[in-house]
Amino acid sequence: MLQFNQLVTEFQSIGVVRGDTLLVHSSYKSFGGVECGPQTVIDALLHALGEDGTLIMPTFNFDFCKGAPWDVNETPSHMGIITELVRKDPRSKRVFHPIYSFAVIGAQAEFLTAERYKSSYERESLFGKLRQLDGKIMVIGLSYNDSMTFFHHVEELEGVDYRYLKTFIGMITDENGETYADSFQMLVRDLDKGVETMVDPMGALAEEAGIIAVTHIGQAKVSLMNANQIYDFTAREMRRDPKLLYRIAK
Repeated sequence: MLQFNQLVTEFQSIGVVRGDTLLVHSSYKSFGGVECGPQTVIDALLHALGEDGTLIMPTFNFDFCKGAPWDVNETPSHMGIITELVRKDPRSKRVFHPIYSFAVIGAQAEFLTAERYKSSYERESLFGKLRQLDGKIMVIGLSYNDSMTFFHHVEELEGVDYRYLKTFIGMITDENGETYADSFQMLVRDLDKGVETMVDPMGALAEEAGIIAVTHIGQAKVSLMNANQIYDFTAREMRRDPKLLYRIAK
């Protein structure tokens, strides 16, 4: 059973330092047991980051793409218990995007949530701002294919021929309770070409190159990377071999 102090030490050992801006993709169950539950993980991350640090959790919800309304204050995260607890934390601010929202606690929360951008992965998105802050990405207990949305940010900015921008229109409710129709974009797979997301090969290559640090905390594989370094590495390698980020369905 992992305890608070153990988690803090392990997060620091892999490379989390005070003042970092850290985006975390997480599977709570992957730890195999944490004393006092998932809130302990959040508290340990915030402690490792310190007062000048910032914790970012994805609170993605894809129901908007299927026609469901989205409420910035009420629509839950589909990304696991840790992310939902951060979303509900009174200290957190939420990125205003009905598909790819994030909950943010810490020093850079205002900067990271101020922009109301349209395209999920664009330069002014949270992914772009994470790079502006020279932030880091942590993956806890998940495959890269089930976590590293950041790779789609690279695809959108670098340009690829197997994805295209698609517009989704639906009803959204803002912080003031105002409800109205609005449109947002996402770089989606070209299904006619049989494109399937498969970014695990890029993750494995980055680990091999030392761009991604890896450890185990409890039963969970935990990876940590610098957002700018993984961007540059991915942009270079995808030009050499685009199939590191997708595959064609057979």
